Amino acid sequence: MVGLLVLMGTALRVAAALRPGLWADEIFSLSMATGHSLEHPAAIANPSLGDFSEPRESQSPAFFSRYTDHEETPAGARRVVRAVLLSDTSPPLYYLLLNSWTRIFGTRDAALRLFSTFWAFLSLPLLWLVGRKLGGSTTAWASCLLFSFAPVAVFYSAEGRMYSLLWFVGLGLGWLTLQLSSSSERPWLSILWVLSGVAGLLTHYFFAFVWVACLGWLWLDGRLARPRLLLLAGATLVTVLPWYLEVPASLGSWRVSGSWLEGDLVWPRALGRPFTLAGSLLSGSTLLGGWRRADRLLTLLLVLTVIWMVSKGRVRHLFSHRALLMWLWLAAVCVGPLVFDLLRHTTTTEIPRYVLSGMPAAVLLAALLISQLPPILQVGMLACILLTWLPANRLVVQSSLTRPWQPYTELDSRLEAWARPGDLVLVTSIPSGVLGVARYLRPDIPMASWVSQLGVREIPTDIERLVRGRTRVAYVKIHTLGGSAAPEEWLRSNGRLLGREGFRKSSAEVLYFGPLAGDTVFGATSPIVRRLQK
Repeated sequence: MVGLLVLMGTALRVAAALRPGLWADEIFSLSMATGHSLEHPAAIANPSLGDFSEPRESQSPAFFSRYTDHEETPAGARRVVRAVLLSDTSPPLYYLLLNSWTRIFGTRDAALRLFSTFWAFLSLPLLWLVGRKLGGSTTAWASCLLFSFAPVAVFYSAEGRMYSLLWFVGLGLGWLTLQLSSSSERPWLSILWVLSGVAGLLTHYFFAFVWVACLGWLWLDGRLARPRLLLLAGATLVTVLPWYLEVPASLGSWRVSGSWLEGDLVWPRALGRPFTLAGSLLSGSTLLGGWRRADRLLTLLLVLTVIWMVSKGRVRHLFSHRALLMWLWLAAVCVGPLVFDLLRHTTTTEIPRYVLSGMPAAVLLAALLISQLPPILQVGMLACILLTWLPANRLVVQSSLTRPWQPYTELDSRLEAWARPGDLVLVTSIPSGVLGVARYLRPDIPMASWVSQLGVREIPTDIERLVRGRTRVAYVKIHTLGGSAAPEEWLRSNGRLLGREGFRKSSAEVLYFGPLAGDTVFGATSPIVRRLQK
């Protein structure tokens, strides 16, 4: 029965992955994997190496969409690494693997997301192995069941980012850590432990918290000779050193959206964020919503279970030597971002996805807790949890948009219904937002980008050139990250506002402009003549 339910959970992920409509970060993933830098300063752009560069004139949407596709000769590892150094704040392993995947399966929405689903599926056997080490077969099956239906796990298993790869690598490192404690004489375990650590550290910088937790547990365990442990840790660090030597310069470089995490922590609220982040991993809702009381009910069930265990004297199982690894893992992942924020003056603790590498530990601890109950109560507990998660999972599968505040597919369908010959779509956004609009827009609709952060556009010269001779202009504002509103101000002063459209749960907006009264196209009357007429 549990096996069938796990397969159903996998089917949920596949169904969610097959929904069309990427959001900006997923589009960014495709750009990196195909060797196209998006976030660099305009002055260092090299179009011959696939760097994003704003064209002077309007273009077909296909011109912009090429930044998410492979070229006739696909970019190799060197160009992918270069794009990551110029644009991203994550290591390159995920993008290198995605480069190979998309060469085989293409760059369509489903191909990108199924790559994440693939790693989530591969995580299940490792989850079972670690669960069995912690508390036997009951814990193993319970953890697989919880992972299969946890709304947050389902949601991010169908997103084109590196989080499910982090789960796979983290579980591999966790299982190898437990194995080294009991079978340290096997050399292949040491080699795989080093490789797992290297893979994680080259997938996401916050994987360092998972690695430190595993290293710390082995140190406290003491069964592995400490000189050998230091040797393994050193081998891991030396292997990733070539990349990490480039990190300070990479993180110090200017990026279009580089300031979005800057800010100050709010005290004393910041002290409670690690607990909130830990709870978010097993939350009964996602970014799309869920049942409002799910988290309260789940917390109540877990508290009642702990009380029952205390009354029966079984709480020690929850804090056994092996379970300590999971506690260290979860604590490091949830406290680490707070330390990072204090050092870097950022607000990563406000973004729950930065603790997603702790998902396996949270699931395993919950499964270990449930496994201590009598069999009938185990079934009842799991049934209650799955039912509270049901509304959120339904939304994950049925929602037409993974990020309602970036409704690129809905936006483009409205633009296509509006557009006619002679019109122009002018998009003000960051580069990945421009590519998001272009990705789903009909190819015969002229489009222009206005990335104000790049500083290459000028008012009025560029806006006059772009709209001259156009009968109407759709001015799209989406994912602007504080960009300049100068194009809108010019259009309001030199055209007529014909209409405005907004989107539910989104700050995205489309303003429709026509030429001034008496003109049939923009630029028919020169600005000088217009001022004289006034």
